[in-house]
Amino acid sequence: MGAGDSDPGALPRTRPGTLVRRFRAYLIRTSGLFNRRSRDREMAAEMELHLQLHIEDNLRIGMTPAEARRQAVLKLGGIEAVKETYRDRGSLPSVESLFQDLRYAARNLRKNPGFTAIAILTLALGIGANTAIFSVVNALLLKPLPFRDSGRLMRLWPTQIASNTETSAHDFGVASYPEFRDWLAQSRTFQNIGAFRNLSFDITGGDHPERIHGMTVSAGLSSLLGFNPILGRDFREDESQPGKNHVVLLSEGTWRREFGGDPNVLGRTIKLSGENYSVVGVLPAAFGYSPYAQPPDVVTPLRPDPNRDHGFLYVVGRLKPGATISQAQAEFEIISRQLRRQYGERESGGVRIIPLRDALVRDVRMLLLVLLSAVGFVLLIACANVANLILARTAARRKELVVRATLGASRLRIARQLLTESALLGLAGGLGGLLIANAGLRALVTLFESAFATTTSGRITIDGAVLAFTLIVSLLTGFISGLIPAVGIFRSDVNETLKEGSRSVTSGKHRNRIRNLIVAAEMALALVLLTGAGLTIKSFVILANNDPGVRTHNMLAISFTLNSSRFKVQAQRSAFFDGIIHRLQGLPGVESATVAADIPLTRDEDSDTFSIEGKPDPAPNKKREARFNIVGPGYCNTLGIPLLKGRDFTESDGPKSAAVATINEAMARQFWPGEDPVGKRISNDDKTWFSIAGIVGNVRQRGLNSEPQPEIYISYLQDPFLWPSLNLIVRTTTEPEPFVATIEKVIWSVDRDQPITRIRTMDKILSQSTAQPRLTALLLGLFSVLALVLASIGIYGVISWSVTQRIHEIGVRAALGASRNDVYRLVLGQGLALALIGVAVGLAGALALTRLIATLLYNVGATDPTTFIGVALLLTAVALLASWLPARRATRVDPMVALRYE
Repeated sequence: MGAGDSDPGALPRTRPGTLVRRFRAYLIRTSGLFNRRSRDREMAAEMELHLQLHIEDNLRIGMTPAEARRQAVLKLGGIEAVKETYRDRGSLPSVESLFQDLRYAARNLRKNPGFTAIAILTLALGIGANTAIFSVVNALLLKPLPFRDSGRLMRLWPTQIASNTETSAHDFGVASYPEFRDWLAQSRTFQNIGAFRNLSFDITGGDHPERIHGMTVSAGLSSLLGFNPILGRDFREDESQPGKNHVVLLSEGTWRREFGGDPNVLGRTIKLSGENYSVVGVLPAAFGYSPYAQPPDVVTPLRPDPNRDHGFLYVVGRLKPGATISQAQAEFEIISRQLRRQYGERESGGVRIIPLRDALVRDVRMLLLVLLSAVGFVLLIACANVANLILARTAARRKELVVRATLGASRLRIARQLLTESALLGLAGGLGGLLIANAGLRALVTLFESAFATTTSGRITIDGAVLAFTLIVSLLTGFISGLIPAVGIFRSDVNETLKEGSRSVTSGKHRNRIRNLIVAAEMALALVLLTGAGLTIKSFVILANNDPGVRTHNMLAISFTLNSSRFKVQAQRSAFFDGIIHRLQGLPGVESATVAADIPLTRDEDSDTFSIEGKPDPAPNKKREARFNIVGPGYCNTLGIPLLKGRDFTESDGPKSAAVATINEAMARQFWPGEDPVGKRISNDDKTWFSIAGIVGNVRQRGLNSEPQPEIYISYLQDPFLWPSLNLIVRTTTEPEPFVATIEKVIWSVDRDQPITRIRTMDKILSQSTAQPRLTALLLGLFSVLALVLASIGIYGVISWSVTQRIHEIGVRAALGASRNDVYRLVLGQGLALALIGVAVGLAGALALTRLIATLLYNVGATDPTTFIGVALLLTAVALLASWLPARRATRVDPMVALRYE
């Protein structure tokens, strides 16, 4: 290629001189930010010099001094206009100019307190809702977890789902101890893997026995999560073995509460559930697997369990630097296949590797994203309303804007002033929104904590990130609200405006079309929100009307765990429960009492395989499974579960009598279709054969949104093991809360050292089972009502403005014989047209977007036609009502007054 040739595909070169000129121009423009006054003086002097030169030229050709000056000014094109053009093009807006715009905007807003108050309140509602929801989103989805390098922390989730059990977003797969040890030994992508389980302990010796929250963890879990003991050391690997495992790590709170913060606490003894533990360290107060759960009071070493089929551990791992989730997932697929070949086929389908944050917020992520979208829609509607207000106000300021344009102000300068005013409104709305968000945040946090049975540990706050978000949203809101009026400035013709006299800078059909389109968009956004709220409310109503299978009114559930060192055998445990039940049944106001391992509606359940006498067992990969619940005599009577056939348990069903069981209706239908199972025999894995004594009604054990599953009930008097963790259930004749103190005294009269873990009413348990769908319906309903109110105000404003603009036309119509009904049809027709356009667009948007909330619905389709039609009719009716008020005013127009209207 010759010297003169060039590569046609190469980028054009910029000459050095061009770069220098561009850089100098940039410096000149930037300097305008700080030396505006000196630049104005220089420009005035230069303009005066040019003016004098033109005057002298005119004088030479014989003009009078006055005429010479006038012609010189005309030739230059207007002194002030040239200066304004030079300022706009010659430099960036100076700091002084910006402050001038702000001061001028503030004066204009003060002159119109009604407009200012309505605009700020409208924006404050939209920004406040966004700030409040973003505070929760920031805390749960964005803010880093309080663990060292938390992005590398993963949850190892075994996919062990049995064929007859239900799962939901609340369920976590649990691993057995041998599985955990195999993963730890064979993984190469993880730096470390730890396991834990929650465990409670008794502390006695005070006024009342106390049940404290604890964890049992594998060695090194504290350092894996990034916590170091503030005193002492972590567990050693050998301290999980029998004889060496009676060591404990105290939380900082327990250390200060039980030992007064004594720095010499190491080596001292604390008695937990009747056993002595030696203190080896103190953990920081923030220690825990989740920042949204109660931190443990004490931590003990994890004890080995050789049963590979007994899953009870939650497993967490830290990826090695440079390792990815996909690499870890591929590695564990290989490990899972190897373990299946080595130990035989199990129910598991492998292991899922998911980030710890995703595991912790899996229940709430979709809800938060839906709510964030909903408040975004509310903010857009608020912006649209304020934009219409600014359009109306801009029209009212037509004289001011025309005079400014005539005196030399450019369109850019006027548009900048309008945007400054709208930005100031946005900032004021943001400040109001912060006040609204701060006032409502505590209630919002309480709702979330109640719905998801968790604690946020103070993480949901209005912090720096939330303030930055609010500032950005406020500025964007102000810019968006003022953008359409500002753009209208560029479309206007000053000369035409001067000729029209009575028309504004942004008047005419074009402005009216913009206002109508804005209102139609508001209606469409409101319809999408209303449809989503309607679906969730309908879903909640259907869910709440489900039959739980029990009568929850006037019933208490008291949970406690027996001390294994004091209740070592089944006879001791039976005697304890017998003593409490017999004492309670003799109290006035107590209707009945019983015990149960799993309380209905709480998601507490235990499943096991079973055999049916006379029927072959299914293949190993198709196990016959049902839920097992250990209950006491009178369980069905106390809980109000109907007895469909046979009999319930009695006190005569003791350890020396024939073993009997009852089953629910779902089990009878599934395993004995068309047969009578009463008298048939079943056996659990312990090969104890139980004769079916009765069939009882179905209970929704996992909550109202779960379908009844096959369930087997066994009397606690015949259970050879009698689980130490049982729940006392008491039915009273009146409201149960006043009986709590009496029940506690009865329990402590049987065993003064028995702590009570938890006391709840069954009504509260029922309410908790619907807390999450209730929260979804409540918040979406609240935001959709706010959107509906804003949209109706918007359509009222547009129709009212239209009536004001058409007073002369209405007067002419009335003078020519138009009736009141004709005027009604004229005005309502405009409102109906806007509503129908908004409904049509909104229905299309709702059909596309409501599918995103399908996972939040129960027995309701995301495109439920009844909801869509009902919401469309509701929105149309509200639009007509908002249009009726201006129409009513229009019918009262005096034709003579209207004909003189200007």
